[in-house]
Amino acid sequence: MTTTDSVRSTPGPVEAAQYAAEVAAPEFGRYFLIHFLGLSIGYHDDDQSCTVTLPFASHLCNAGGAMHGGVLSTALDISMGHACQRYLSAGSTIQMEMRFLRPVTTDVVCTGRILRGGRRIVSLESRMVDEQGRLAAVASGSWFRHDATT
Repeated sequence: MTTTDSVRSTPGPVEAAQYAAEVAAPEFGRYFLIHFLGLSIGYHDDDQSCTVTLPFASHLCNAGGAMHGGVLSTALDISMGHACQRYLSAGSTIQMEMRFLRPVTTDVVCTGRILRGGRRIVSLESRMVDEQGRLAAVASGSWFRHDATT
């Protein structure tokens, strides 16, 4: 397994934003959201999957105290996009469907996998589990391959 920076705790939204602004770069895997959310990204070459660990942070929660669905969607999207990038080609999300199965109040891990690597369109899925190993959300999506020929 290959892993990027380890998960770091974010004490609050201001500190998280300041840190992300300082270290973010306009290149794949180094953009602002990865640092702001405190994501850790790992690759498993044996099964061609990508894991994204999203640490729980209160400033990322909705009024009910659970992680906001948009934040969860971002982590799921990143796990699929990074799997596409590493094992096929850079790509762009063209369609994504989410299903939230339980409120998230702990750190979670998303595992993105390629379902079908077409010449132009890639089909992927990601499954999110909480610290107890319970399925919290699932996503499926399609990516346009940047290396596709017309």
